[in-house]
Amino acid sequence: MEPSRNPNSRAAALMMQEFARCGVAHACISPGSRSTAIVTGLLRAPAVRPWVILDERSAGFFALGMARETGCPVILVCTSGTAAANYMPAVVEASLSKIPLIVITADRPPEARDCRSAQTIDQVRMFGSHARWSVDLATPAAGLDLDNYYRTIACRAFATATEMPAGPVHLNLPMREPLIDVSEERERLARISESESAADKSRSPYARVYPARPSLPPDSIGALADKLRGCDRGLIVCGPAAPSPDAACSIVRLAGRLNWPILADPLSGLRAGRHDRSRIVDAYDVLLRDPAFCEANQPDAVIQFGDPPVSKCLGQFLASRSRRSHLMVAEPGTWPDPLQIASDVAQVGTVELCDSLCDSLDDAPKMSPWLDSWLAASARSRAALDAMLADETTMFEGKVVAELMRLAPDGCAVHTGNSMPVRDFDTFVGQSDRDTALFCNRGANGIDGVLATALGAAAARKAPTILVLGDLSLLHDIGALQIAARYPVHLLVIVINNDGGGIFSFLPQASLGDSFETFFATPHGLDFEDAAALGRARYARAGSWSEFNAAVGHALDHRGLHLLEVRGDRARNLAMHRRLIVTALSRVRAAPGQGTIR
Repeated sequence: MEPSRNPNSRAAALMMQEFARCGVAHACISPGSRSTAIVTGLLRAPAVRPWVILDERSAGFFALGMARETGCPVILVCTSGTAAANYMPAVVEASLSKIPLIVITADRPPEARDCRSAQTIDQVRMFGSHARWSVDLATPAAGLDLDNYYRTIACRAFATATEMPAGPVHLNLPMREPLIDVSEERERLARISESESAADKSRSPYARVYPARPSLPPDSIGALADKLRGCDRGLIVCGPAAPSPDAACSIVRLAGRLNWPILADPLSGLRAGRHDRSRIVDAYDVLLRDPAFCEANQPDAVIQFGDPPVSKCLGQFLASRSRRSHLMVAEPGTWPDPLQIASDVAQVGTVELCDSLCDSLDDAPKMSPWLDSWLAASARSRAALDAMLADETTMFEGKVVAELMRLAPDGCAVHTGNSMPVRDFDTFVGQSDRDTALFCNRGANGIDGVLATALGAAAARKAPTILVLGDLSLLHDIGALQIAARYPVHLLVIVINNDGGGIFSFLPQASLGDSFETFFATPHGLDFEDAAALGRARYARAGSWSEFNAAVGHALDHRGLHLLEVRGDRARNLAMHRRLIVTALSRVRAAPGQGTIR
């Protein structure tokens, strides 16, 4: 690369060249002046595709969705001042969800700080502990040879963002004026060719970083195997995790070796797919609402993978008493044990641990009344729920997610909002042999940025993408619709509009009377037909299941943004939930000997 005369341009171009060589393919840019050199540096690295997202908050979540989909860091670029602060929600989610981002914030030079200079705030380490690594870069200056410094910074940032546990890194780049040499940059941009870009991308990064692959030593594996050996009453619990066919197969193999049931969260990646699902329990959220079932089916040992599960009932069940062994399997640098129930914590990869334990354990007896009890109770509960949903004619929210998963084609990605939608997936959606992945921003469990995240994922995915979310969540992220007006994205958005926060109806606050409606349910009285125009979306409203099925089918067959609105009723939804769960439990109890192993 021919060096730039302007030091800002030189520094930015060197970093972008290294990012491209490391494998970065996408960058989200929110326009501003101070970041000009970073933007032109990106444009001089055509291997990195730029996405212009006007609003930094939406840009952050869009990049998060794209990074989750591709598994590769996405660059975020913004100008100085409060623009950078708008990345905070997405940075928090990326940190907790272990999604790689490279956040590059332009800044004023040190002499402009703390003196009321315009668009100047304290940006140094502004994301705190949520960033895996944060550095206030040296200010580019003429006469200083910092080429190797900027190249190394880029390689180190990429490696840090992708090493276990993956997450966001923050590079704060202060720059003095003149920000760029306009005539020089115009000439350079006019000379860029794709062949030069491809040749440059094929070169090795300035510093290649080899990630650590930790595994437990043999004596530690032996100690864990001794705790598990001969334990007939055990459970494998799989919480939210990045779906991985290799991890799923390794967990299934371990369950077969132990002959234990697998309680699979809907976000674990184990309920759907072509792996062996014969030991999967998917109706535990219903079963564990029965105190008698919980008492009769207490395990002696638990192996837990992934993040804390969505189901509150499952969390309460696991925390209800201490056990001989509760092994928490966590990625290095993480501690997913909010209930403080772990007796052992293994910070190691799932595949490595499962394979090592399988090699150290003998096969369990073929007959297992414990396993049969869990599977039979789950199957009976799921059959009861499925039958009742099939007969339901009203637009019940739980049936929306169940019907959607029936219609979702193989290879489709489904994103869900927090609060009620993800819980409905847990309760009302069982297993499938189709390759349909389910995603949710469960790091911070927020309702913000959900639409922008799904748009980012859809932009990087060739197969159709579907998002199910509530009305308040869509209102929080309504500005993200402008992304679809700029870029062609194939995404079906299903908004369940029950005029407020439906999940609050399930909480004790619901008995507060008028105060509940005003301060918790927060009805808004809006629909989303006019909002759809903001993203040039095709709008439909489903008042029946035939209309719902037709709208979903049309959206999956026609590229673009589709917004399907389903009207719900909070009071009716609460009553339906309770009725279906009580009925399902009664049918489990009616089966002699089912689900009551002592």
